[in-house]
Amino acid sequence: MYFIIAGLSSIGKNLAELLVKEGNEVVVIDSDEARCAEWATGSDAMVMIGDATQKSALEEARVKNADALVALTNDDSDNLMICMTAREMGARKVISVVNDAVHVETFKQAGIGFQVKPYDIVAKHICQMILQPYVKHFLPFERAEIFEIEIEEGMKCVGKRIPEMGNPNGMKILVIERQGKYLSEDVTIEPKDWLTLIVGQKSTKKGVEFMNKCFTKG
Repeated sequence: MYFIIAGLSSIGKNLAELLVKEGNEVVVIDSDEARCAEWATGSDAMVMIGDATQKSALEEARVKNADALVALTNDDSDNLMICMTAREMGARKVISVVNDAVHVETFKQAGIGFQVKPYDIVAKHICQMILQPYVKHFLPFERAEIFEIEIEEGMKCVGKRIPEMGNPNGMKILVIERQGKYLSEDVTIEPKDWLTLIVGQKSTKKGVEFMNKCFTKG
């Protein structure tokens, strides 16, 4: 597959490397000549010096052939323009990072379907580490949040089955994993099990209360 990344931000560099490792063709566009030259020496992605807000740069990058263009500059107005122009020129999919959450609605109204809010996500992860230290991994979506929890000795849920835990409406334990195998909800929960839960946005408070009840120790 063929992808274009606009912006050599830290996210852009990491994304380019991940896509290249998966065997994809990747072109990265950035206007900073020195930054492009420095990064190009250690990457298998093609690096192009240019302003991705300009049609000429997108034409040179063969945007009409792109399976997706990802705008990852530090300027939301540039990202919006890049995505809208790329879509008009034939890119199959456009994706953008949104640096400031107040701009999310603008991207939605423009019909750009994917927005990533890195600072918002990092803040939520830190909040989880502080308030719910039993959560090992956390993934927020627009309408739900997914939590991965490693069961430890002494947690209140140890020795119980999922039906006995009383899941509230709007929250569900999706899977129990033990030593690489997925188990039914009728098994007794043991230390070192991994539980994956989904909590709807409207049920966040109930979900937190449930997790605090089941996954704290004592």
